[in-house]
Amino acid sequence: MAVTGVNNTTTATQSTATASTNALNDLGKDAFLKLLIAELSNQDPLNPMEDREFISQMATFSSLEQMQNMNKTLEDMAEANKFSAVSYIGKAVAFTKGSGEDAQQVAAIVNAVWFEPDGRAVLDTTEGEVSLEDVEGVSDIG
Repeated sequence: MAVTGVNNTTTATQSTATASTNALNDLGKDAFLKLLIAELSNQDPLNPMEDREFISQMATFSSLEQMQNMNKTLEDMAEANKFSAVSYIGKAVAFTKGSGEDAQQVAAIVNAVWFEPDGRAVLDTTEGEVSLEDVEGVSDIG
């Protein structure tokens, strides 16, 4: 991709930046690296990419990688939360049933645990179903 003239260089840089943003949103870091390598390989030798542009794109790449790592960590934490819910089977849990003036503190024994498609853990208790997020206390029965 030979670029000639100042206006064409600006347009090419803006197009590349737009393509980089789309690659970040749609394809991830591999596509971003391929795009960056292609951009560096095909740049005009008489008018190379400025250091600031390169640093900006590398910072964008670094930010993308950090967001992917954070997403993986959150997924791992959610998975660990699911398995901790299983340890509640056979224990007494406390939760609030109802709302407003009808709200009452309830203690119940957990009979089973299952997971909704959205990953939310639901406890089946002697007092009905309760979401793991609604549990306010846990006690060993024995």
